[in-house]
Amino acid sequence: MKSKLLIIAVCVFSVFFMWNCKPQKRIAANYTFKTECLGVEMDGSQTLKSWGNGRNRADAIEQAYKNAVRDVLFTGISNGKSECNVKPVIFEVNAQENHEDYFNKFFADGGAYKEFVSEKDGSKYHTEVIKERKQSGSQEKYGVVVRVLRAELIAKMKTDGILKSGSSTQNTSTSNTNNNNDEPQFRGGGDPLSGLNVKNTEVKPIQIGNYYALIIGIDNYSGEWPKLKNAVADAKAIETLLKTKYQFSSFHTLYNEQATRENVIKEFEWLVKNVKLTDNLLIYYSGHGDFKQELNKGYWVPVDATTLSTLNFVSNNDIQTFLGGIKSKHTLLIADACFSGDIFRGKTVTIPYENSDKYYTKVYNLPSRKAISSGGIEPVMDGGKEGHSVFAYYLLKTLNSNTSKYYDASQLYENIKIPIVNNSEQTPNFQPIKDSGDEGGQFLFILKEKTEIKKP
Repeated sequence: MKSKLLIIAVCVFSVFFMWNCKPQKRIAANYTFKTECLGVEMDGSQTLKSWGNGRNRADAIEQAYKNAVRDVLFTGISNGKSECNVKPVIFEVNAQENHEDYFNKFFADGGAYKEFVSEKDGSKYHTEVIKERKQSGSQEKYGVVVRVLRAELIAKMKTDGILKSGSSTQNTSTSNTNNNNDEPQFRGGGDPLSGLNVKNTEVKPIQIGNYYALIIGIDNYSGEWPKLKNAVADAKAIETLLKTKYQFSSFHTLYNEQATRENVIKEFEWLVKNVKLTDNLLIYYSGHGDFKQELNKGYWVPVDATTLSTLNFVSNNDIQTFLGGIKSKHTLLIADACFSGDIFRGKTVTIPYENSDKYYTKVYNLPSRKAISSGGIEPVMDGGKEGHSVFAYYLLKTLNSNTSKYYDASQLYENIKIPIVNNSEQTPNFQPIKDSGDEGGQFLFILKEKTEIKKP
């Protein structure tokens, strides 16, 4: 009897031990889902960890393959080990758009990209799976270790006329063959625009698409949200100033009862569908904001939000998602609301300001997704000066007094920051919007009467 009990006890212990030794399922929050460098082979090919998602394993892995090749071509590999080349193969500005037909075919399912990427063999490599359940249905996200033939990709781009001879990012000097010694590019420091064919002696005119503005102002709150005095006046004054002084061609406005959650979302969806790669977008929001400590999340409060429930709020996460999907060259969000600083927590390389055509060409050529907020994670003032909030007053004053042909968002922020701090209890902020595609450029305000715009 004792021996039977002993055998049963051993079995129970073994099962318990094996259960606790099983790898625990990881959750999506533990991952950045950015392509990582795992190493470089002797032939120069890069071993990468890439992610893709889809309704099944095959779709997700094919997407991961495409993402790996895209990052090598257009972004460079800056995450993971330092052996991989942080520079992209192609530096041409808007290369994907300029050669749209070519890259649509190249990255089509079963396209030529498959010649340059394959799953990495070896027992130490494995595929990771994360299952996500969304409203649209179940999704699987796969992390795949792949081998990308970088040198062969460069040769292909040269053969097909996409990459001009001598413009590759590979260092061919015999005195420096280590990629780690290359001049840092983009996120690595140095001049983020070096290698982008911006000449020192001759600057071509900036080519600009349409300027769009989405302006939202709400005073007439109800329920648990007190009415505001100046939000609509601030928003309408911004609209008038942009129409009369600066190069804006299309305005979408939501004032008071128009500014419901549904209408705000509809406007963002319209922008996603209609704004083109060469266009620029300014979004101005003036109204209540809220921050939920327990969720660590900030929100806009539309006019139909009558309680403190987030049911009719628009979260900063929602806004970031839409901004990431809008295909504009530059997007600038200006938010005059409590807790508006929660939209940030992003970081990119910035370019030191200089008053020259070369500088403006540089900052315009790189996409940007930035925001100016009237405060951080803190309440901000409604009343202020001459019928406007303190933030809006100095924003309007600065934009109205500008006489420069080009005026970028960083200059605007620098000129309003000190007077706002000195005349209120709030501290404005200016940073990239996290996870939305900022690459270090700047939104440009362009005067109507002084600017010759060459549209593509």
